[in-house]
Amino acid sequence: MSTIDPSAARRLKRQQYAGRPGVLIAAVIATAAQVGFAVATGLGIGAFAETMRHTFLDAGYDITEPWPRFFGPATMGILLAAGAVGLCVSGLIAATLIDRYRGGEKTIALLSPLAFSATAAGVVISSRNWAEPTLEEPLLPGMEESVAGGNWIGENAQYWVPALAVLVAVLVVLWSIRYNRRLRSQITERTRLLESGRQVPGAITSVTIRTTSDEQGRKSVTGADLVIKFSDLQGTERWVTRRTSNRSEIPGVGGFATVLFDPLKPGADESIFVTFQSDPAPGDWIGTVA
Repeated sequence: MSTIDPSAARRLKRQQYAGRPGVLIAAVIATAAQVGFAVATGLGIGAFAETMRHTFLDAGYDITEPWPRFFGPATMGILLAAGAVGLCVSGLIAATLIDRYRGGEKTIALLSPLAFSATAAGVVISSRNWAEPTLEEPLLPGMEESVAGGNWIGENAQYWVPALAVLVAVLVVLWSIRYNRRLRSQITERTRLLESGRQVPGAITSVTIRTTSDEQGRKSVTGADLVIKFSDLQGTERWVTRRTSNRSEIPGVGGFATVLFDPLKPGADESIFVTFQSDPAPGDWIGTVA
C-alpha cells in the first residue's frame, strides 16, 4: 500500500539526476569505455577473419609452424568475448546515464555510430597486422586443384574485410545523421506548440503490444503502438498512431491521453504530440520520432 503514484515516483527519480555534472562525467567515462570495448571487438573480428583466411588459403599446404599470436596475450577469443560483453554493458550504462542526465528527454543517436565506427577502426587496425598466407610451402597430396582456384577472396581479404566494416559504420553514421535531424526538428516543433498550440483530451482506441523473442522462444515486451482518437477545434474526429517504448507504463484501451496539435494544421502528423501523463514534462510528449 502506498500513497504515492508509482508512475510519478519513477518520473521524479528520473528527473532528480537531470543536469547533474557528476552524471555527465560518468556518462562520458562509460561512453569512452564503450569505444574502447568496441575497438577490442573489432580487433577480435579482424583476428577471426585472419584465422578464416589462413584456413582457406593454407588448407592444402604442409604447415609445420603455428600461426603467430596477434596482439600478444590478447587472443581472438579474449578480444571477442571481453570486447562484446564490455561493449554491451558499457553501452547500456552509458545510455542509462545519458537518459538520467537529460531527465528523460529523447537523446540524439550517438552511442551506435560511435560503437560501429570504433569497431570498424579495430578491424582496420587488425587487418594491417595480418600475416601473409603460406602459399610457398609444399602442397599436400591431392590438393593442387583445390588450391589453384578460388583464392581471390582470401588473398584480398585484408582489403575487403576492413572495407566492409567501414561501409557498415558509414551506413550507421548516415542513418544517425538522418535520425538526429528528424529528432531536432521534432523538438523544435514541440517547443513551438507548447507555446502556441492547443491541448485537447484524447481516448486510446487501440493498443498493440510489441514483443521480441529470444532463442528459447520466450517473449519480452519492448513497447506498444497506440491509436489515439481526438477532436480538433472544429469538432472533426481524428486518429493518430504513436509508439511508446516505456514498458512499465503502457496504457490500455480507453485510457487517459492528452493531444497537443497545431490548430492551423490539425491534420499534420509531424505536428501532433501525445502524452499519457497528467502533468507532462516536455520529454513526455510523444511525436513521430519514437
